[in-house]
Amino acid sequence: MVLAACSSAPEAPLQPTGTAVVDSTTVCTAEGVESAIDLADEDGSREAMAEVPVMTAAMANPVLSRAVAAAATAKLTDTLENAEAVTVFAPTDCAFEMLDPELREAALADPAGLLTQILGAHIVPGERLGSAELTGGELTTFTGRTIPYTREGDRIVLAGQATVQVADIQTANATIHLVDHVIVPDGVQGPVQVEAVETGPPDSTAACDTAALTAAINAGPADGTIVGMADDPVAVAASSNPVLTTLVEAIVGADLVDTLNSADALTVFAPTDCAFAMLDPSTLQAAMADPQGLLARILQFHVVQGRLTLDQLGGGELPTVAGPPLPYTVEDNVVTLNGQARIVVPNIQTANATVHLIDRVLLPAG
Repeated sequence: MVLAACSSAPEAPLQPTGTAVVDSTTVCTAEGVESAIDLADEDGSREAMAEVPVMTAAMANPVLSRAVAAAATAKLTDTLENAEAVTVFAPTDCAFEMLDPELREAALADPAGLLTQILGAHIVPGERLGSAELTGGELTTFTGRTIPYTREGDRIVLAGQATVQVADIQTANATIHLVDHVIVPDGVQGPVQVEAVETGPPDSTAACDTAALTAAINAGPADGTIVGMADDPVAVAASSNPVLTTLVEAIVGADLVDTLNSADALTVFAPTDCAFAMLDPSTLQAAMADPQGLLARILQFHVVQGRLTLDQLGGGELPTVAGPPLPYTVEDNVVTLNGQARIVVPNIQTANATVHLIDRVLLPAG
């Protein structure tokens, strides 16, 4: 069994061929992984990887062929390659081999949903974290989920599942840490949960917490997934997102589609359908009846010029397109806006905006 080879058998002999190893799925120890990299051809060496973006670098790495293939299947290659800064906890080929076969098969059959959720748990966008900075706590990942991690001495363990084997591989836009297991997010443990992810909630107003929202988004149309939204301007991207239908209806009613799509750079705090369902019905009715007035002011109170990611939000006030400043606080990594709404899915990128999904509609004073 390959699993036995990964856990107890000696490393397969390493040979300085084009792929550096006979079978990369049998290279499972930290020493074996290091040796495989050392024996890689020139493009897969640490020095060469430092000169190219992360996916180009990973393609040349002899123990990351399955990670590269999975990223391509999930259509994450361009997203990662073009990121300004990212931290990647990359499962080795051995790690993918040890993943439950049914879960692996289900993920590959659902690239925009389950596979993206799993791969996203290994990606921290917006920053390059070296091992010295990983002292324990939580990491906010590409899909908006947070994963806990611990450190004891030099041993870093993510989500209680994956241990960093080889740290601090640098590429032109990323820091890569190779890990010995694939991280499976909470709630995704087997075929029963996979089916729930694929179908999503029947009513978008019932998707209210981070896990439910992420599952609903990635189970929806490809253009409306967290990855798919990156290609379109913000109003177009939102129109394909299954949990932003009421917001899109409001944007169309307020005649703000072109304004949002043509902006150079925005931050949008986007209320989900669940958030609109919690709004006082009389307030929503009054806003929809006054699209150029009250509705436009409410929507513009959710929009800030410039692109701000979650790690740039430190507390204070933000100048909104509506005019009045938006006060917000940060406590225990929870961002609360105007004392009303929390960010539940952060850092969704579109072609011209950074979108943070929030759990309540923001109402300006007056």
